[in-house]
This record gives sequence, structure tokens and C-alpha cells, in this order.
Amino acid sequence: MFKRMIDIFFGYRRLSVLKTLYINFKQGYFGNLRILVYPRMKIGIARKGKIVVHKSAVLHLGTAWERSNFNNSSLKIDRAGKFIVNSIFSFHTGGYINIKKGGKLEIGSGYASNDVDITCYRSIKIGDYVAISKGVVISDSNDHVIKGMEEFNTKPIVIGEHVGIGRRAMILNGVTIGDGAIIAAGAVVVRDVPARCMVAGVPAKVIKEDVEWT
Repeated sequence: MFKRMIDIFFGYRRLSVLKTLYINFKQGYFGNLRILVYPRMKIGIARKGKIVVHKSAVLHLGTAWERSNFNNSSLKIDRAGKFIVNSIFSFHTGGYINIKKGGKLEIGSGYASNDVDITCYRSIKIGDYVAISKGVVISDSNDHVIKGMEEFNTKPIVIGEHVGIGRRAMILNGVTIGDGAIIAAGAVVVRDVPARCMVAGVPAKVIKEDVEWT
């Protein structure tokens, strides 16, 4: 365990040691640190809220690109909310993650760049090898009930594997994004995206099929 702690504290740039120790202890991972917390990251977890980090998975909260600054970031989990981490994922600085009462956010591997905003009311699932660019917004609810359209207010979001989401795109409630898809910068996604397709525009439409990206 001691070697593991040394590797973590000296292997990552400007890790917030006390915050990292505290959150791992509170979530039951003190003997095997699975949540790494960086400067200016605020974490608030209500009663029965939980970060579930599976074996060999690691969650980075509030990382910064080399030679860049740390900004205010936050993770808020309301009562009985769950944040499930299945692999290695990094949320960069300036992000806002909000899991509402009873909501479940599940992620695989990849990263979310600066200033990403994720709000989960019911269910958001993100697969492996996903790249989320700066300023992206993901929400499974429109936050307000529209009279006569109550059933459309909150619907799960599923983002497949090897998906690339461009800068300041918006992924809205009820959307499924297929494996290998690309979401162009500034796109507003309000309907399902087929696998290996690129979508762009407001609302987003397919502009290219059989795409490949690295």
C-alpha cells in the first residue's frame, strides 16, 4: 500500500493529497486509492450517495493540462445518487458534475476536457475510449416541466464506445449515440446518432457516414 501511495502522489502533477486521502477514506478505498483529486476541486456527497470505482479503475477529478491553471470544479452527488467508474477516466479542471437524487452516472475510459457540464437526473451511461471536448453539456433532463409534455422531461442518455464529442456540443435527454460516432463542435443532439456517423448543426443531423477517427 505504501508503494502505491508514493507512486500516486509523485506520479501526478500537483495532486491534492489531503482531499485525495479524505475522499478515498470516506468512500472505503483508503487501502487502494481509486479517486485522485486535484486543486480547486469541490466534492459534496449527500447521505447514501456513492462513488463506486471498480477494481483497477481510477477516477481523476480536476486535472489540468501541462503548463495550464486549475479552475474551480465541482462534483455534487445528491441523496442516493451513484457515480460508477468502470475504467480510467479523467475530468479536467473547470468541470461541473451534478448527480441528482437517485440518479446514476456511469462512465468507462477516456477524458472530459475543461469546463464540461454533466447533469444526471436519472441515468447517463458513457462507454470506453470516449473523448469529450471543452465546454460540452450533457443533461438527461430539460430541467423544467412543459405542460402537456411531462413524459419527455427526463430520459436516459447512452453514449457508446470510441465516441468523440466536439467543443461546446450539447447532448440532450433521451439520446443514444452509437459506437465510433463523432459529434461536431457546437452541435445540439436531440435524437439518436447511428454508429460511425458524424453529426453537426442545430439540431444535429448526419453529415457523413462510415467515419473513423483516432
